[in-house]
Amino acid sequence: MSSMRGLVQFIADLRNARARELEEKRVNKELANIRQKFKGGSLNGYQKKKYVCKLLYVYIQGYDVDFGHLEAVNLVSSNKYSEKQIGYLAVTLFLHEEHELLHLVVNSIRKDLLDSNELNNCLALHAVANVGSREMGEALSMDVHRLLIS
Repeated sequence: MSSMRGLVQFIADLRNARARELEEKRVNKELANIRQKFKGGSLNGYQKKKYVCKLLYVYIQGYDVDFGHLEAVNLVSSNKYSEKQIGYLAVTLFLHEEHELLHLVVNSIRKDLLDSNELNNCLALHAVANVGSREMGEALSMDVHRLLIS
């Protein structure tokens, strides 16, 4: 993954925070900025990837991330591997098996299961294994089976 200076700087800011309150203030400022960017629309794939990476970092630091999930789902359908990879990572962390957006990602997963690119196959299998709702299992079981025996 190419260096995302904004992400690197954000992580450095959080690590250098002297107190939990300062860290929370920085996180809240960044979340507000990301929310505003997503509402504005017109982001390219790189920008979406960068902001979703920041959301992932905030999430793994224990903060609640209640937005940006749709942008992660959209990254899954990207043609660029780095964007697709971040999209899949975010989907597997943000979406649980009962999440309302999960049905939106099923067709993208199917497309990647049927793709001739093995990296895309692996990303899709990983998502099925880690999110794997009943609906997803029913919709994708034949595609997974076909891939595993090929």
